[in-house]
Amino acid sequence: MNFQNTWYVIERNNRFETISHEALGLLPADSFVMLENFDTHREAQSEQMRLLKLELEDAKNKLNHAPK
Repeated sequence: MNFQNTWYVIERNNRFETISHEALGLLPADSFVMLENFDTHREAQSEQMRLLKLELEDAKNKLNHAPK
């Protein structure tokens, strides 16, 4: 794998981010959780969008089942 062209989906500050290998190396090791790595920026962004959609769906379900 060519790490110089690798992209990562990370969780940092309770948010998902797509970040390059170079930028990831600049972050403190304990400031994020790496979820997955990808060969292209597009693949990483697609996964980030999928994760966001899952979170939105979970939030909707919690709101729909909340006591009124």
